[in-house]
Amino acid sequence: MKPMRWPWRRTAAGDDPLPSGDPARITAGTRAVAVTGIGCVTAFGLGRDVLDDALAAGRVAAAPVTRFDPARFACRIAAEVPEPSLRFARDHLSHELERMSLFVRLAVHASMAALGADPAVTGRPRLPEGRGLIAMGVAMGGLPHIEQGVLKQERAGPRKTTPFLIPSLIPNMAASMTALRLGFEGPQVTLAGACASGTQAIGHALAELRAGRIDWALAGGSEAVTTPITWSGFEAMHALSRGGAGEGAGEGPAARPFDGARDGMICGEAAAMLLLHRADAGDGRAVLGRILGYATNSGAPDLTRIPDREGLACMRLALEDAGVDPTDLGAVMAQASGMITGDAIEAAAIAELTGSHRPPVTSVKGATGYVFAANGPVSTVAALGALSRGRLPPVAGFRAPSEDTACIDVVAGAPRDIDPGRPGLVNSFGFGGINASLVVAGSDVIGR
Repeated sequence: MKPMRWPWRRTAAGDDPLPSGDPARITAGTRAVAVTGIGCVTAFGLGRDVLDDALAAGRVAAAPVTRFDPARFACRIAAEVPEPSLRFARDHLSHELERMSLFVRLAVHASMAALGADPAVTGRPRLPEGRGLIAMGVAMGGLPHIEQGVLKQERAGPRKTTPFLIPSLIPNMAASMTALRLGFEGPQVTLAGACASGTQAIGHALAELRAGRIDWALAGGSEAVTTPITWSGFEAMHALSRGGAGEGAGEGPAARPFDGARDGMICGEAAAMLLLHRADAGDGRAVLGRILGYATNSGAPDLTRIPDREGLACMRLALEDAGVDPTDLGAVMAQASGMITGDAIEAAAIAELTGSHRPPVTSVKGATGYVFAANGPVSTVAALGALSRGRLPPVAGFRAPSEDTACIDVVAGAPRDIDPGRPGLVNSFGFGGINASLVVAGSDVIGR
């Protein structure tokens, strides 16, 4: 099917008219921002193609935990990044980089890949022309190093604490080490909005690009918190999947978003970074997709619950920002992670948003695990891949809906053909009532 240039239904007074001809000739007045590079590291491996292929095949990255002995926990699986794949060329920062928490190294690798560089070969790739920004979402930062540092101090005394402990755990170090590694001297920001952090980072970059304050941005999120204290905290909240009942409980890959037998999430590790340009400042790079709209708001029934009314409002605001009607949506990349209540609340909100239109809905969490601050960026990469291929991946592990998720059209079993000319919606919701949504489109779609 040939991609279509979608006729956006809404225009605001004073907006430039829709440009005609090749999508690459979008005028400076358009609110859409071009995605010109993608870097992605997940438990499936390196790169967007590896992720897209795994999602399309319905593969699951979860496997027995290797970073600690999980025998004392009910959940004993995670979607861990294969660390040997994270190779970096030697430079003056190698000694420090090797001692940083994993979330820092994931961010650096994904950022360099988004610039089109091979981190194993290139120490300092060419940066895009013009004014840049690094916007990074991080939720829990170096939690594994915090836990290890406390235990080592109690066991061996404070004099055995490594001088790299503090630099390795502070959340800004993902953006900071990326800037240092790239030789970037422009502004960097770190957003800590729980599991909406990475989506908020992309939204912040979008706003700066629209305002004309920058010409390009590296934006996304990174997280890696596979450590006992994470398991203790989430099991105390009954948030982790037990891997099914009976023999093998806690060991089988059991995160099943929207499924009738869902019983919790599986933790994962990942980083995803987008290179974004103003539509008129692509630096000669190919356009891989577009960010059309964004919204973030606050509110939820309690400290940790997925929002209903507020989440719905956030989705509507993002669509309004993009100038897209809910009936124009071609796909939804949901927040859903396998939580019993949360998935049902999001399903109801999506159903109310889209009405009888019922676009296909999927979630990557059954495949990649729940990757916290990287949730939104990984889902955005997956959404752009789906629009590029014209096929929306299925929800890994999904067999049949529960009564409270049957209100939406969940992609099950095999990829679903979609119209690559229609935009997609990406949701991220975080503890504390932090909600964020993005509207994305394929490379041949023109935004207003």
